[in-house]
Amino acid sequence: MEAHKTGKKLKSGQENILVVDDDVSVRTTFSSILRQEGYRVTAVKNGYEAIMAINEESFDLALVDLRMPGLDGIEVLEKIKTRRPQTQVIIYTGYGSVTTAVEAMRKGAADYLNKPFFPDELKAGVKKGLENGRE
Repeated sequence: MEAHKTGKKLKSGQENILVVDDDVSVRTTFSSILRQEGYRVTAVKNGYEAIMAINEESFDLALVDLRMPGLDGIEVLEKIKTRRPQTQVIIYTGYGSVTTAVEAMRKGAADYLNKPFFPDELKAGVKKGLENGRE
C-alpha cells in the first residue's frame, strides 16, 4: 500500500483522497497531481487494499478504476458505500459504456470518467465530487 500517512490530524480544508488502480503509473500520476493541489492521498493497487484502507480511516473521496483483478470498481464502490456512505466515489475507466456508467451512478458513484483524461479534468472531477459531499 502506497500510503501518505503522517498520523497527524488533517489541516482544515485538506481533504483525504483514496486512489485505487492496479496500474502503478496511474496511481503515481494521480497521486502527484492531487498532492500538488493540496490533497492528502493514499494510493492502493487493488480493491482488497482499498477496503482495508477504508476500514482504517475515513476518506472524503475515492477514485476507483473500473477494471481491476479481484474486486472490480463496481464491487469496490458498493463496499465503500456500505462502510463509509459519506465517501464520494468517482469511477473511471478506459473501457466505458453507457451500461457501466448507469450502473455506477445507480450504485452511488458521484461521477464516471472515461480515460484518457487530462489533469485539469481530473482536478475538476475531484473538486465536483468533494463539493457534492459537502451538500
